[in-house]
Amino acid sequence: MPAGRPGFQYLSVKEVDGVAVITFLESASMIEGDKVESLAGELLGLLEAKKYRKVVLNLYNAGYMSSAMLAQLVRLNRKMQESKGKVRLCCLRPPVMEAFKISQFDKLFEVYPDEPSALKKF
Repeated sequence: MPAGRPGFQYLSVKEVDGVAVITFLESASMIEGDKVESLAGELLGLLEAKKYRKVVLNLYNAGYMSSAMLAQLVRLNRKMQESKGKVRLCCLRPPVMEAFKISQFDKLFEVYPDEPSALKKF
């Protein structure tokens, strides 16, 4: 496992002014069922362990997103709302943004063009 990613296979995490900025590292994890489960497990485990209440998910590496991954994002959003937290998404590529619009996920999530604009809204 490369340095700088202790314990994570699919995520990279940094904190910016109390906000967890989480980047998904590989696009395959957005498509393949077993990887979706592993990624979701890492993500939910991280949020529970660190008790993050402000999260920005950088989805730049997602060239495509499966319905299974979309379902995991909804699950994550629900968990964050239950704990009075907020999730914002940023850096969606056009095919993913299109999928969000078709499924009306752009109404469910706050979506920003880049990390700085997502961070500014906290």
